[in-house]
Amino acid sequence: MLPQQSAIFAAIAFTGAVAIAVWRMSKLKPRVQFLVLLALGVSIGFLLMIVVQLPQFPHWLAALMVLVVFIASPFATRIFLRSLKQEEQDQAKESES
Repeated sequence: MLPQQSAIFAAIAFTGAVAIAVWRMSKLKPRVQFLVLLALGVSIGFLLMIVVQLPQFPHWLAALMVLVVFIASPFATRIFLRSLKQEEQDQAKESES
């Protein structure tokens, strides 16, 4: 079983990593943004697999991590779609010139 301090540290680190990834997304290229979205999706499955395979893994920690990903996903998706729209507009302007 994870010690309480380690579990709390893991929750804070995971939350911080997801927050930084979403916050920095607007400065990344659309391909990299897609990879961030993919990583968010894969992390959900990975966390659920860990919870099922390791019964001693704290369930509150898994629930918190999944909740963080579900909260961050709409923001990341919005940034990604806005970036795709901007890229499409830039290409349309280039083709008109």
